[in-house]
Amino acid sequence: MRMLFLGAGGVGGYFGGRLVEAGADVTFLVRPARAERLRRDGLRILSPLGDAQLPVKTVTADALAPQYDLVVLAPKAWDLDQAIAALAPAVGAQTYVLPLLNGIAHMDVLDRRFGRERVLGGIAHISAVLDADGTVRHLNELHRLIAGGRDAQAARAAAGFIAQCGSARFDAVLSADIETSLWEKWVFLATLAGMTTLARGSIGEIVQTRDGERLIRRLHAECAAVAAAAGVVIAPQVHARTLAVLTQQGSATAASMLRDLQSGGRTEHEHVLGDMLSRADRFGHDAPVLLAACCHLRVQAARRTPRST
Repeated sequence: MRMLFLGAGGVGGYFGGRLVEAGADVTFLVRPARAERLRRDGLRILSPLGDAQLPVKTVTADALAPQYDLVVLAPKAWDLDQAIAALAPAVGAQTYVLPLLNGIAHMDVLDRRFGRERVLGGIAHISAVLDADGTVRHLNELHRLIAGGRDAQAARAAAGFIAQCGSARFDAVLSADIETSLWEKWVFLATLAGMTTLARGSIGEIVQTRDGERLIRRLHAECAAVAAAAGVVIAPQVHARTLAVLTQQGSATAASMLRDLQSGGRTEHEHVLGDMLSRADRFGHDAPVLLAACCHLRVQAARRTPRST
């Protein structure tokens, strides 16, 4: 399987690099300066689960051709349109597209551009960043990639990709119901991102307060109600596992959105929280904690981009 990874940042660089390490045929679509650095220094991964420095294949936008079986993209939500434009020349009649983004709104966008039958569902459970020197730094021991298809043909393509991941140094899971898997991740992340940004603290810091766990559980229930109204059946044991993580005493867990907020950067609040809130409104569900979290992030975003006078 010939794979093209759009970019070599924290998520794509980590999973793509681990696949290169395992002998897979991976090329990274990068800008010229990044391509030159990768040619010179290789792709460097620092991880608690094993470091690596790898020679990798790169291509720039001007040299793209539709010669890949799978294109993997993991941009920030606000860069999705640019990502689609960049990778489009690489997508041929037999190419599948695997997005690793949060939420689900991107699936409709990709379906319209490439056709629903060519778009797989993907989920990345990882905390990784790209350092200033181009190093991919993995921040903890979680590195799970989930993929699946929404029809029989796409499911076979997803199974082929997961099989390719079998010898790579990360956990690869084939989902039999990727749409439900996407919602499970979204409910978890909307709760985590909403609460840790609203409180400006970790899960452990939130639950040590008198009302912290109560608020977490309330926000989770609001997001779970949106999933149920959309016809998504999330098993009780999945909700139980999610809440166990979200209410763990002493946990240092916080959403990467909090890190983005604290650094003054852009956040994916509209894709993760705003879209969830819009669906709650559409279904007639009252979601006051979700509303407060989303409003807070919209205020911070407005501060970063003040209106012209």
